[in-house]
Amino acid sequence: LLAVVLVFARLGSDGELLALKASGLALPTLTRPLVGFSAVVALLSLGLGVWARPWANRGIEATTAEMARTRLTASLRPGVFNTWFGGVILFVDDLDPASGAMRNVMLAEEREEFGRKTIFAGQGQVQSDASSGRAYLQLRDGSLLTLHPSGKYQDKTDFDSLELNLDLSGEPELDLAEGGPSAMPLGALVAERDAKIARGEAPIEETIELHRKLVLPAAVLLLPLLGVPLGASGRRGVKSRGLLLSSLVVFAYYLGLTAAVTVAREQVVPTAVAMWAPDVLLAGLALLVFRRAAAERPLLPGLRRKPA
Repeated sequence: LLAVVLVFARLGSDGELLALKASGLALPTLTRPLVGFSAVVALLSLGLGVWARPWANRGIEATTAEMARTRLTASLRPGVFNTWFGGVILFVDDLDPASGAMRNVMLAEEREEFGRKTIFAGQGQVQSDASSGRAYLQLRDGSLLTLHPSGKYQDKTDFDSLELNLDLSGEPELDLAEGGPSAMPLGALVAERDAKIARGEAPIEETIELHRKLVLPAAVLLLPLLGVPLGASGRRGVKSRGLLLSSLVVFAYYLGLTAAVTVAREQVVPTAVAMWAPDVLLAGLALLVFRRAAAERPLLPGLRRKPA
């Protein structure tokens, strides 16, 4: 949009646009190459929404999960008793800072309702799973001692592998990222939407994400019809005026799209109606100003056109 506005504002300020019109090249004819270029940009935008955005969100999930794992092990000190996450007492004989691998682990906790638990393990490591949004302590080659609340007896269980879930709800800085539909590939997103419909659930977020992938490329196709009149109507202050007008249009569209997502989530109107409303308004504005500019009239009714 900024490029179109700047180019046509420069053509107008240098008198070249007037010469082109005098040669019989009307504004719609001059806009045709821009429509083709916008189609290419729209395809690129569609590719970003369908493939790049989910891939990036999945990368954010993986990075956040790794940060949570690192954060959970960063406070541990080998050779001492650590008051660890959730009030657990943890002793580690040796700890690899890079991988978080622990050796000779002793863990004592009283979180279970059925009694005190003490665990001895040869190896341990904090693992995180971004897909399920949880973190857990994985222990290997050890024994689990459980003391009954009455104190009369205890159970001993040997294990090869044991996983202890870590509830991160009380630690906001450790919450794993949940990209949800925005991190799903297109096929998985459609399948999840269909599965929710089959279960009788409302696939609101999935439907919003599907429409989001389409409304942005569609808006790109409308930008030449808006940028050409905005640029052709100016005579002075080309760069500053073009930047201001483009920024206002983009900002207004962004606010409209944000409001559309909110309305769609509240189900005030059908999701499709809410998500496509900003594009419909943008199309109406673009067609209005383009037709008036092509007819050599002021862009908006009530405005006087500046003389060339």
